Amino acid sequence: MIAVTLVALAAVTVTALLSVQVATQRVGRLFDAPVPAQDAARAAAARGAGPGMAGGGPAFAEARRAALRADLWRANLQSAAIALLVAAAVGMVLAARLARPLRSLTTTANRYASGERMARADESGRDEVAEVARAFNRVADNLRREEEQQQRLIADIAHELRTPLTVLKGELEALEDGLMEAEPDTFRRLGEEVTLLERLVQDLRLLTQAESGELALHRGSVDLSALVREATTSFATHARHRDITLVPDLAPVTLEADADRLKQVLSNLLENAVRHAPAGSRIDVGLSRVGGHALLSVRDRGPGIPDDERERVFQRFYRLDPARSRATGGSGLGLAIVRSLVELHGGSVAAATHPQGGAVLTVRLPLDDSANAPHART
Repeated sequence: MIAVTLVALAAVTVTALLSVQVATQRVGRLFDAPVPAQDAARAAAARGAGPGMAGGGPAFAEARRAALRADLWRANLQSAAIALLVAAAVGMVLAARLARPLRSLTTTANRYASGERMARADESGRDEVAEVARAFNRVADNLRREEEQQQRLIADIAHELRTPLTVLKGELEALEDGLMEAEPDTFRRLGEEVTLLERLVQDLRLLTQAESGELALHRGSVDLSALVREATTSFATHARHRDITLVPDLAPVTLEADADRLKQVLSNLLENAVRHAPAGSRIDVGLSRVGGHALLSVRDRGPGIPDDERERVFQRFYRLDPARSRATGGSGLGLAIVRSLVELHGGSVAAATHPQGGAVLTVRLPLDDSANAPHART
């Protein structure tokens, strides 16, 4: 729009300047120069005057006006023609400059559509075409990252399923060939592998639903302190088997949330802490209210989390120690599920290393002020 306006303004300006110049120069020249005899005679004849009036009077003035009008018409036509040529030339240049990046963008889009996923548009410039090119590149980059994530996810799922399926296949073939007796311990091991597969599939389904927004939350008033106390009590026996003590420090907090999903969050956090805590240590479970949020923290006395790994621990199938097996490292989905469920509640989760050692996972959940009003007054 600016370019078209400038072209039109240039054409009008050229026309006006040429018209003024012609009018200024030629009007004076016409009044100073004598009127040709044939023009004066023609004007006098048109008026019905005699030949004696050709040198002055009304016929003489009319002749000058007719000549002036004719001259101005010619001048305006000339200036309009020049302005049209200027506008056409400028328009062709602008059209060529505009069409060139559009053709380049179209070519890039066709290359991308044909399967060349690394094709990118030229982003140079500050006009609208450059903005479209930058938007195209952002979309292409996002799609590439999503494709890479899907490929990694498929590879991770295949890797996670391969081990239990291989164990099941080997055990069943051994039973079929008579190389292994059908003892209760054998069926127990097979049942554990089936349970592992079932849990992995359930976790994947839950994580996919949460990340796609298909997981519905059934919110209600939840006494979070009671929920945390119940979860720590449930995990106390499991922790004692590894000589680990759970130490809760809970403030009274109530909020609007899905109790079942928060139980799963707590279960995954405590399971992760017990898995990484060394024998003979303790796990601190804290709950407090800070401003308009509830803060739930779980701290173990393990090796901690390096700074460059704090975000990656929430990725699917990520294990801080690659050497860990499923028996000691889990499926790698627990913390990913924690983040997804917490974010569904409008909260956030962060991982850090405590200054005195050990990893700290902190969940921040928004509070319902009306539900927490009695606690705030006390």
